[in-house]
Order: sequence, then C-alpha cells, then structure tokens
Amino acid sequence: MLHSFFFDTAARRPGDHALWVDGRFYAYEELRARAGRVSAALAAYAGGGSRNCVLFAHRSVSAYAGLLGVLAAGMAYVPLHPRFPSARNAAIVARSGARVMLVDRACAPQLDALLPLLPPDLHIVLLDPEALPATGCPGGSARFAPLPPAPFVHDPPGQLAVVSGDDLAYLIFTSGTSGPPKGVMIPHASAVAYVSAQMRRFPSEPGARFSQFADLTFDFSVHDMHVCWANGSCLYVPALQDPLYLAGFIQEHRITHWASVPSVLALMQQFRKLTPCAFPSVRMTLMGGEALPKTLARAWSRAAPNTRIVNGYGPTEATVIMLTFELTEAFLADASRPAVPLGKPYPGVELMVVDDALAPVPPGAQGELLIGGAQLAKGYLGANPLDAQRFFTRGYPERACRRWYRTGDAVAESPDGLLYHGRIDMQVKIRGNRVELQEIEQVVQAASGSAQCAVLAWPLDSAGKPTGLVAFVQASGDASPGELGARMVRIRQACRQSLPLYAQPDRIVCLDGLPVNVNGKIDRGQLQARCERLAVGAGDARQASRKAFAP
Repeated sequence: MLHSFFFDTAARRPGDHALWVDGRFYAYEELRARAGRVSAALAAYAGGGSRNCVLFAHRSVSAYAGLLGVLAAGMAYVPLHPRFPSARNAAIVARSGARVMLVDRACAPQLDALLPLLPPDLHIVLLDPEALPATGCPGGSARFAPLPPAPFVHDPPGQLAVVSGDDLAYLIFTSGTSGPPKGVMIPHASAVAYVSAQMRRFPSEPGARFSQFADLTFDFSVHDMHVCWANGSCLYVPALQDPLYLAGFIQEHRITHWASVPSVLALMQQFRKLTPCAFPSVRMTLMGGEALPKTLARAWSRAAPNTRIVNGYGPTEATVIMLTFELTEAFLADASRPAVPLGKPYPGVELMVVDDALAPVPPGAQGELLIGGAQLAKGYLGANPLDAQRFFTRGYPERACRRWYRTGDAVAESPDGLLYHGRIDMQVKIRGNRVELQEIEQVVQAASGSAQCAVLAWPLDSAGKPTGLVAFVQASGDASPGELGARMVRIRQACRQSLPLYAQPDRIVCLDGLPVNVNGKIDRGQLQARCERLAVGAGDARQASRKAFAP
C-alpha cells in the first residue's frame, strides 16, 4: 500500500534522516513513532462509516506524521490548506463525510474561523498542544481529542491496518477548469502504481535530497513524499514558497531532486536567481502542472548544469504523472523543435486521441486525450454528474482498457510522444474563427523572451462571447521604458508574421509578475477578474499596467 514505502524503509534504516522540517532533521524511526501516535488516536474512527480523515496541517512534522498516521490507520487523508477561505474548507469537510479532523499548530489560527462552519459531530484531534483554538473548546471539550502520550512505538509494519488496493489513500479536491471543486478519489493501487513506475524510470541515487515545494492539497506532493521515502532518502520542506527563499534553500541544503511547476522557476528567473551554475547539487528536475517553455528549461539547465530535466504530464484523476519527456542537451539546442512534448506513458498506462464523438483520430491528427490503466482514479466523490461525462466505459480495438478518463486536453502524436495543444476549453471562437490560446502564448513567449505569459479571451459581448484577446507578459525587473517599447514591437511583429489577424492579441499588458495560485501555477482566474473589473489600456506603458494590475 502507499504508506508501505515509508514504513518498509523505516524498518530497514530506522536511524537515517527521513525529513527536514521546522528547522531540524527527523529520523525514520522518530517519524514512524509520531505516525503511530496518530494512528492510535484514530483507531476509534477507522471502523464503520466514513474512513476519510481531514488533515488540516501545513509544512510541519505533525503534518507528515498525521498523513502517515491516517494511512497507517487504514483511512484516507483529505488535505485542507490554511490559505483557502474558511467557507471552501468547510465545504470540503462536509462533502468528504469525514468524522474526524487532525489539526496542527500551523493551522490553529484559522481554526477559530472554521469551527462555526463545521458539522457539530466532527471530532478534532490536536496534533500539537498549541493547536487548541484561542476560544478554548467551543462545542465542549468532548469534541477535542489529544494524541496518546509520547513516547509511543508503533506496531511493526506487518501489523499496520489492513487495506486493499481498492481502498482510498487520499481524496484531493481540485479547483477544476470549470464548475465547483471536485473530490478526486485515489485508491492505494493507483498511487502505488505511480510510485513504482517513477522508481523504475528514474531510480534515485544514494544520499538523495528531495524537495517538497508542493503543498499537500496539490497531488505533486505525493511524488515528493513517497518517491523520496521509497528510495530511502530525506525530504526537505521549505517553510516558504517565495522564489528568493527557495533559491537559497536549494543551495543551503544542497537539494538533489527538485520538483515544481514551471512558474516557480520563472519567478526565480525574474529575480535573477538562475545564474550559471547557481545550483550544482541538483541532479533531477521534474516539471509538471502547466506547460514548460523551452526558453525557461534552457535557463534552468544553465543554472543547474548537472541535472536531468523531465517534463511530466498528468491530471489529478490519473495520479500525479503518467507521461514524461526528458529534455536532453540535443533537444534544448534544436531550434526546429520549439515545443516541449508531453512524452510517452508509464507502464500500465494506455492513451487514446479521439475526436468529439470519442472515435480515434488518424495518427498525427489533433484530438482530445483519453487516459486509461493502472493509475486511474476511482472517480469523483458522491453522485457527481461529471462522473458520467469524464469517466466512461468503452472498448477500443487493440486496447486492453475499457474504462477511460476524458482529460479535456488537446494533443497530437509526434515522434517524441504527445504534443500539447492546450485545453479544449481554451479553444475559443473570435468573430467565428477558432483560436487556440496555447498557440498564441507560444508565439508571444518566444518573441518576448519572457519567462511567463498568458493570453485570455477578453472582452466579452452581451452574449458572453469573446470579441478580443489580451496578452499578459512578465517584465524584467529593471527594464527601461525604451526596452519595454522595443519588446512590444517584437511581440506585435511576431504575431503579425505567425498568426492570422483574428488570433493576434488586441492588447499587451506588461506586469512585474503574473499572479499564481497556492500551487504556484499562473492564476488565470485572477487575470480574468482584473480584466472584468478594470478597463485594460493599450498596455504598452509598464507604469500604467503596474497601477491597474498590481497583485
């Protein structure tokens, strides 16, 4: 099962470092003992009824002990984020059906606001004594349960709660590209299939030091934790996600394995942290969650000259990552291949590229990507109508899988594997012409040399149909007005040369930095909201755009 990767390593190498967090190291045996205390506290809730356990803990040893303790108790963890609004977190708790919630000291300040919104029969286990709300025990002390006193030595790994591969390991609520957040149910079998495939394709080396950029509400964290512990390595957890701090963190702790979304590296580049050989310790880089610009990959390759760079693709519904492409030196130097492919699938993963009728398209033609196989989620929590739309059963010739997931991503086959052509819901019509926003972003990015850009369909007419396009571009920190003007000219010339008139941005806005969400991805919702809230000017004057679109 998923937690076996950690507990098996703890049995073999109890004295080795498993975790660096809160400013200190924790050995496998110490983290194992802490997880045992959590598992013992959850024993009363692991029987009948919901086996989901809410985890309201953030970047602390208690967060990781809590997660492992939930799994060891035979339950599934449901992570919350302290930066999410209380109403959103309360809705996740209610929809999960959980009877118990774990809280650490890092999330205690948010607990006062969250408590009145929670079900009255939800029990709360305090992972730290300091986690008690400032208001005491609202609803009565019976609602709050402490952990068993330390020290506590957990039963041997063979005595962990018995679960099957079909039982849930975790439940993550995704923001989705449309509609309300969806609870994605990932069983142990799918998570184990991912970790095992990752270990086979990219085996670790002795003394590896994995980073944990992703928060627990982002399934990239599953990679960081369990691939690290499966390899007997140490997980290093930065306290902040600020790019200046992260650059120093990599250097101070000599991180060897880095995983994040590309926007994080783009922010480092903006602050001039991707200097040549800045990160010589990094040996493996995994990018995912959004498109990886080739220019950014080149900059990172110079900053981390000893690293392999792997582009990974996979929706939460297919368990972290299921396609990878390694960016070799030859690929980075080849100007004839401007786009970074999604790559080829892991063993046990099946792919189909289909048209609107879900029929296979000819080789090389563009269509929607379907995923099947060992890493597929069980579906969405509850009686969700999206299940019937996104997960469906159908047999295809020469395909073993019968259950498929519709990704909503437009792709096409190539010799390097699949090429990404953007979201199907990012394909819009401007004055009757179909426009692919991803294609426009690639042109704008190449012309601007910017680490980040985003193109939105805006404004909308009275019927809600887009009538124009706005391009947002990240500016250099010390660019002069003349340099910004020259950049705008280059962008407009490149768009005129490469794009039809209806696909050329009407306006270009330079920002000091594009807004990102808690997972580090470009937050298109914030950009769209600013477009709707404010009149976007011509966009060629950086000072005006700073004032209008300051984060």
